[in-house]
Amino acid sequence: MSRLFPRPDCYIGRCGRLNAFVAQRRVGGAPGFMRGLRAAFVCDTHVRPDATRAELDALVQRVAALSPDLLLLGGDYADDAENAARLFEALGALRPPLGAFGVIGNNDAEAWDGRLSELTKVMRRAGCRLLVNSRARLPLGGGTLFIAGVGEYKHGRPSARGLYPETRRPDAYRLLLSHYPAMPDALPDLMLCGHTHGGQFNLLGLTPFAVGFERLLPPRVATLAVSGQYELGGMRLLVSKGVGASRLQLRIGVRPEIELITFE
Repeated sequence: MSRLFPRPDCYIGRCGRLNAFVAQRRVGGAPGFMRGLRAAFVCDTHVRPDATRAELDALVQRVAALSPDLLLLGGDYADDAENAARLFEALGALRPPLGAFGVIGNNDAEAWDGRLSELTKVMRRAGCRLLVNSRARLPLGGGTLFIAGVGEYKHGRPSARGLYPETRRPDAYRLLLSHYPAMPDALPDLMLCGHTHGGQFNLLGLTPFAVGFERLLPPRVATLAVSGQYELGGMRLLVSKGVGASRLQLRIGVRPEIELITFE
C-alpha cells in the first residue's frame, strides 16, 4: 500500500480512555554512539476532563515499563490547559536518564492561547523541555545527539533551519520532533510526528487523510504519511497513530499506540 493507504488494524474502540498498545520500532543505520538507545514516543494523548488520575498513572506506568533512555512527546496533550497540566503532573514520575522533550500541536496552541511560557513552566516542572523551533544537544559517547523541535503548522511558523548540521555526520545524529507530518525545511536523520491519529478511521486502507481533506482546511499542508515508518528524501519518517482523539471519540481500524524506538 502507498503511504496514504495504510493497512487497517483489527480494532474498534472508544477514544479517551488512554489505552495504548506499544509499537516496537527499530531504526537502523544509527552511528555507533546511538546504538542500543531506547526512546519512547508519545503523542496525541488529548486528555479529556473525564480521564481519571488512575488512567493517567496507568499510561505513565506503561511508558515506565519500557525503561526508555529518552522520552519524546509529539504534542496535542489536551484540548484545554487544565487537563494538559494534569497530564504533565503525572508524567513527572518519569525521569528517563537522557531527559524528556516535547513539541506543541495545534490543539496546544489553542488551549494555551499564546501562553507558551506557562506551558513551558508546566512541562519543566515535570522534567520535560519544550522545543519550539529550538534544539537540545546531548553529548553521547564521543558523538552528539541533536534533538530539535519545530512549531506547529496551523498557528505557528515551524522551521528547523540551523538547529542541527545540514549533512549527515558520523559524530552526530539529527532527530526532529514535529507534530505535523510535513516535509521540514532542513532534513534530519529521523523525524517523529503524530497529528493524524493514524487516520482514526481506516476502511480497507482508506482514511480521511487519503482523500487530502486537510488540504482544504488550515494549514493546507500536504501530509507525508498517515502512519508508520518510511524513507523520504534522505530522512526516516515515523508517524505515530497516537493515543486519543480531539472530537469524535471513536477509532475504527486504527489502534491507539505509543512507540518504543530502538536505534541499531
